[in-house]
Amino acid sequence: MDQSTWDDRQRWEIAMRATTGLLKIFSFPEFFAAAAKSLAGLLGADGVALIVYDGPEQLRYKLFHGLEQLNQTPIVKFSFSASQGTVGRALASGQALFTPDYPNSADAMPDFVTAGLRANLVLPLPGPAGFTGAIAVAWLHHEPTPPSATSLAIAEMFAALTGSAIYREALEKQLEALSLTDPLTGLPNRRAFMLRLTNAQKRACRNQSLMALAVIDLDGFKQINDELGHAAGDQRLLLAAHAIEGTIRDIDMVARFGGDEFVVILEDLRSTQEVLSILNRIVAAIGNNGNGGDEQHKITASLGAALYPLDFSEPETLLRHADEAMYQAKRQGGNQVTLLPQHLIPQPP
Repeated sequence: MDQSTWDDRQRWEIAMRATTGLLKIFSFPEFFAAAAKSLAGLLGADGVALIVYDGPEQLRYKLFHGLEQLNQTPIVKFSFSASQGTVGRALASGQALFTPDYPNSADAMPDFVTAGLRANLVLPLPGPAGFTGAIAVAWLHHEPTPPSATSLAIAEMFAALTGSAIYREALEKQLEALSLTDPLTGLPNRRAFMLRLTNAQKRACRNQSLMALAVIDLDGFKQINDELGHAAGDQRLLLAAHAIEGTIRDIDMVARFGGDEFVVILEDLRSTQEVLSILNRIVAAIGNNGNGGDEQHKITASLGAALYPLDFSEPETLLRHADEAMYQAKRQGGNQVTLLPQHLIPQPP
């Protein structure tokens, strides 16, 4: 049945069936595609665009459905002022805005006029702390018709659902980030580290380079916790984390496994001498910068490392070898580097 013959009751029934289905979709791109298809069909439009904030004063186009012509315009590749165009005006007013003759409107953007945009309906997307962006229903080929009160209410319902889906997606990303992050230091945690380690081993084989996996334990940390308290211990952990981060390169990674144990991946290395140079700098940095000027309660670092692919082991086994090297460094008095297994490391002539 042609949408122009639908009465208000039919529109609501179709809209409610569509929204029931939308609530079962958890992937946001899939959600938007389904929502945009339903909304464009209900309003007799060609498609829908999603616009989100790109900073406090900028907007950018994120997703399109049924609007290939608009998706190819230069402006959608960049962010633009949040006060610009019909989107900016709708967000400023907080109300839906229908522009029946877009090319001749004061808010028309030349790129969209050139692409053939005839009319649009912009609806702000509500979020928990204000608007998160907008959806723009667009007419390029179909004859634009001013939305009735019922059609407008349906469009606003879709906008509310889209705003909720954006909020849910943001929460999911935050939870994912938290699941990969150590809460004290902000460093990656064990889960994130093991994911990176697997990929680092693959890169080392592909690039025919060395990768070092280092385990670091802080000497003297238990005494600080026992004598000065956990707050002082936490402060030393933060100082140690910053010292390691300040020593390694951008291509490397440091993570905290818990307690006073840190782990480091060093990539794209060409010699054992280069490996030892970086590892010794890490130990020195912790001793020099990890104490906050307190010479009485001083921490140092016992560091053990395994070299891949000289030690051609699976991730967990390689980690265990590095851990064994760390304990050897600690048994030898700490504040030093041990590289294992020694027989796999080429010695200078």
